[in-house]
Amino acid sequence: MFVNYHYFIVMAEENSISDAAKRLYVTPQALCRYLSNLETELNVTLFDRKPVLCLTDAGKMVLETLKDADNLEQNLRNKLSDYNNNAVGAIKLGTTEGRFRILLPDIIAEYKKGYPLVSFYTHSAKSTGLRKMLAAGELDVIILNYTPGLEKQFDIETILEENLYLVISDSMMKTYFGDKAEEYKELFKNGADLRLMADIPFAMNLPTFNSSIMISDLLHRLGMSLNFVHVSSHPDLHHMLSSRNLAASLCLTMYLPSVFRLNREAQEHLNIFPILGLDITNRVVMGYAKNRIFSHYGRALLEIIRSRSRNFKKYEASITKS
Repeated sequence: MFVNYHYFIVMAEENSISDAAKRLYVTPQALCRYLSNLETELNVTLFDRKPVLCLTDAGKMVLETLKDADNLEQNLRNKLSDYNNNAVGAIKLGTTEGRFRILLPDIIAEYKKGYPLVSFYTHSAKSTGLRKMLAAGELDVIILNYTPGLEKQFDIETILEENLYLVISDSMMKTYFGDKAEEYKELFKNGADLRLMADIPFAMNLPTFNSSIMISDLLHRLGMSLNFVHVSSHPDLHHMLSSRNLAASLCLTMYLPSVFRLNREAQEHLNIFPILGLDITNRVVMGYAKNRIFSHYGRALLEIIRSRSRNFKKYEASITKS
């Protein structure tokens, strides 16, 4: 029963034999044989096949047991690693594409310096994909935005509460505020008033992104809209547009280093302002399987993630002082 039990977990996650086969790098025929043999062994139907593949009540019981077994096996391996003081093993970390570019280079460099013999695998995907991979045991740790209910599936730990900022160049301030540009720059240090910016072109994340949801909620409360001329999933591109005076943009805390870098490299100065009336933050969390016991080299990775995430607060402090 417990041979290749990851097959069963992935089939339950995908609700599709063909999709599960792609994730497992096996043929659909092999999965069908596995499932048929397992149902014969247990003398029970584990999946309804039509209209789509879905667990029966018996299948749900088996899935819960196999997930527990998977977690216990991993915990045992990690305990034995500590027992032997073994710094050889593997760990797998995943995050979203945007945060991958920001977080992972420094995390990988620091981790490999301390644990050169540990195989460190990294992966970027959408949040839904990360959750599936963690549930299936394909990742050990994920970093993503918090969504309600996430704690029901995984153990989670908040690593950063992000604020959302307005990014706008000096030239755009002069274009849209004229002689009052300097006056408004001082005023906006305590919060940029979006009601004064209805005519300014903006770059924005996709509507499903947390930063877009945060700003949309504020605009709804203000009873107004902004002129979004560019919408994409690439905040770094949005800030480049701002540096070329093509659009104002929005910036979460973890993306502040890219704006600071543009200010060092570009001739055009980018102003970074808090947003008046925006009193909510974006919660970035680290997630892993419930009751997961990490090896010493796994715990070291978690601490590096915590430390690197805390470092982003220094950029907020720089904004406050400027």
